[in-house]
Amino acid sequence: MKPALALAVLVALAACKRAPEEGPIVVPTQEVVAGVGMIDFTSDEAKFTARVPGEWGVRESRYLDPAKGLSMWDGKRTHISITKFPEMEPRYKDARAYAETFWMLSDKGQPDITEEKIGGRTVLRFHYERPYYKPHSKKLEYMNRFDYALFPIEGGFFQIEHRAPASEYKATLPVFEAVVRSFKPKM
Repeated sequence: MKPALALAVLVALAACKRAPEEGPIVVPTQEVVAGVGMIDFTSDEAKFTARVPGEWGVRESRYLDPAKGLSMWDGKRTHISITKFPEMEPRYKDARAYAETFWMLSDKGQPDITEEKIGGRTVLRFHYERPYYKPHSKKLEYMNRFDYALFPIEGGFFQIEHRAPASEYKATLPVFEAVVRSFKPKM
């Protein structure tokens, strides 16, 4: 390449400005629960709003169709997720029938299912514990505690799940309760 042409290319490249990179979208903290900053979250795909842990990692997975969404917030060893049924699993349309299948997962039999009024809806609540083993291992790592709130909607329900080691769940249970209290389906 001739020196004059090389210089012209170099000057042209130097004159090109990179577009400024967009910074992260900052959502204001609405409240602090158990030391965790909570933000307002809207899922247009699954059609709900809730106050969720803003400092935790968030994932939204879509199965076959954006409306079949699972939204999950991950803490250190704690997870809170919101799942829509029957979109996530077509055989489950009734919240109580779904809740009654959990006897298979607990070594203590069927968890006690209670009802609670939240936002004008009768919400089903239950919890159970189950052992956690590392993949491909028979060594018990710890017991996991699962807490559930099932919000019936026309034609199905939403499930809010809290999973944490049984020895640690009390630290993040208030965060789960804040998500449950703030949850609103958009139907």
